[in-house]
Amino acid sequence: MRLAVAAWLLQLRLLSRSPFFVWMALLTPLVYCSLAAMMSGGHASTRTIIGAGLMGAWSTTLFGAAEALFMQRFSGTLELLVGGPRSLVAPVLGFSLATVTLGVYSVGAAWLWALLVFRTGGASEDAGDAGAMVIAAVVAMAGLVAVGVFLAALYVVTRKAMELTNILEYPIWLICGVLVPSATLWPPLAIVGRVLPLGWATPALDLPFGTDWAATLGVSLLLTAGYFAAGVVLLRRVDALVRVRGTLRLR
Repeated sequence: MRLAVAAWLLQLRLLSRSPFFVWMALLTPLVYCSLAAMMSGGHASTRTIIGAGLMGAWSTTLFGAAEALFMQRFSGTLELLVGGPRSLVAPVLGFSLATVTLGVYSVGAAWLWALLVFRTGGASEDAGDAGAMVIAAVVAMAGLVAVGVFLAALYVVTRKAMELTNILEYPIWLICGVLVPSATLWPPLAIVGRVLPLGWATPALDLPFGTDWAATLGVSLLLTAGYFAAGVVLLRRVDALVRVRGTLRLR
């Protein structure tokens, strides 16, 4: 746990010193919120704001996790990280938590942007529905951490981490219904989105407190636990393979 906390704090400091990541984290939620509000006729509801924030959080999770391991490889410290006596799981968990921590800013920035620019902060929603949306957003953030840990195993063994993030960014939040409800998508695409925790957490944004809302978030939490467990297994497997084969530098 101490190693994960240390990795979290270190990664937050490193990301805050990366001009690319700082500008992306600052501007992404503002652009997404503006697009979503204009699609809604200039009105930014609570659903629109949280959806825009989750879009920014997904971008920071993808690019943050990829950049963390890419920079470790680029600076020559990935081999030291893998060759250390500790497993990769704790550092990678810390890296993912750091990116999702910045993702929380995305929701706050989207809310402030909607309040200042569009003169609305989602106040038209009932308090109960707004609370349900906030809880669903927290569950979605937990799912992003689990997916970040899962993807890290792939990022360790490839030099194309940044290219993969470009491929995954927009399709994922589209098929998961972050911008528009997944029910409006082509049914096969909606099915693909349901294999991700985000694909179940975002439909809960459109549901009030109740049985359906709780069941939807329950599935999201189960998938989150599954992705985290799979990520831990894959990271330990990758850790063992690169130690035995000594091919990390060549990948």
